[in-house]
Order: sequence, then structure tokens, then C-alpha cells
Amino acid sequence: MNQIRRWAPWFALVVLFSIATSLLSWWQFTRRDERVQRIEQVLANYDQAPVEYPRDEVELSLTSWEWRPVKIYGSYLPESAVVVRNRPLSGQAGFLQVIPFELADGTILAIERGWIPAGSPITTPSANPLPDSAPRELIVRLRAAEPSQQRGVVEGQLASIAPAELQGLSEERLVTSHYGRLVSEDPESGQVPAAMPKPSLDEGNHLSYALQWVLFGLMAFAAFIWAVRNERRLRLEEQGLLPPKTKRKNQAQLDAEIEDAG
Repeated sequence: MNQIRRWAPWFALVVLFSIATSLLSWWQFTRRDERVQRIEQVLANYDQAPVEYPRDEVELSLTSWEWRPVKIYGSYLPESAVVVRNRPLSGQAGFLQVIPFELADGTILAIERGWIPAGSPITTPSANPLPDSAPRELIVRLRAAEPSQQRGVVEGQLASIAPAELQGLSEERLVTSHYGRLVSEDPESGQVPAAMPKPSLDEGNHLSYALQWVLFGLMAFAAFIWAVRNERRLRLEEQGLLPPKTKRKNQAQLDAEIEDAG
């Protein structure tokens, strides 16, 4: 009974630690599953042939249309252009250029045209080349709108690609659930921001981290069992019920014995 009272707090601590590692492992498995789903979506849609932009279908099933190339026809609205701040690329500070595009039926779709390096100071872009409002055919990849960051307003800038935050546009005609990432435009503009690279297909370290947390939980139980058994063995040795455990000699001790014998 005394032994139970002695080890009960340690056992409770091991259980709590194992629960914590299980939750952390589950969290990493969940993050990996989400990452794998995004990768599968990119693989399924990114290199598909462009189709006509079916707005209603996209609104009903945006997830299945993520990264899918579509064709749209209309004109840029350069007077409503903005840049999205805090978008580094290859370790360099920069911005994304976003310009509303009015389709032939009056629908307005935000277009992310590419990346612009930061200037001096880095709170402003080095340049912001805008297209004219001539009619064009665009091919864009559809992306879900980013959540609003609810940060301080900076004129001509947004904190995220949240089309609903674009100013001076008809709310009834503006698409707020998604936007397009530019692939090509015809006719081309004189200057175009740098195209964003294809999304990474790397799953990351989530699986290894998840397995590590599982291992930590098992190690805690193994250490607890070893400690209980070791204390029991020492107690039996003290009572003379078990012969003392013979310590294994290391190589230095064996070499010394050989020298002494010689």
C-alpha cells in the first residue's frame, strides 16, 4: 500500500504527460492531413486546361475550384488598384499587386497580378506598373479570398487579399469569396509584376513531429515502469531475497585486469 501511495503521483504525472503528447501528436497529424489535402488540390487543378469562368459553380463549390485555370474577358479598373503588404519572396520584402477586373457581364473579380519588391522605405513598393483599361482576355487561377486582418487602413494598401475591402466598387457586382491569380493576359501590358511561383508540394515535418510526440509518451511510460521495477529489485536485494545485480565491466576495467594478470 505504501508503494502504491508513493508511486501514484508519479503515475498521474506520466498519464498527464502522455495525454499532452497525444494531443500534440493529433494536432500534428491534423496539420499534415490539411497540408496533404492542399497538395492534392494543387496536383489536381494547377495544370488543367483553362475553361470559361463559371462563377455560379465556383460560388457553390469553391474548394474544388481552388487553383483551377479559367478564362475571363473584360477590362482592368486600374484606378482601384491596391498592393497587399508584407509578402516576402525568396527572402526579399515585397508586395502583391491586386487590380479589380470588370467582366463583360459587369461582374468584378479581383486579380492578383504578381509580386513587386519593396522600395525605400520598405513600407512602399519600388514600383507599381499598372495596365490600361483596354479590353483583354485573361487566364487566371482561382484562389479563395483571404480573411480580413482588420488592421489599420493604409491608403492604396491591404493587409490581405480580401476583395471585400476594395473601395469604390459596387458591392452587388464585386466577387468577395474568391479572386484570380494572373497566368497570362492578351494583349499583354508593358510591364507586369513578377509571377508568383507554383505552391510548394512539400508536406513539411508534421508527420515526423507527430511520431516524435507518440514516442515521447511511450518513453514516459517505459521510464515509469523501469523506475518501479528497479526500486523493487533494490528492495529485494536489501532483504536478501534477490542476489545483487552484477555490474557489467567496461573495457577499461577489463584491460586493467589483463594487465594485472600479466
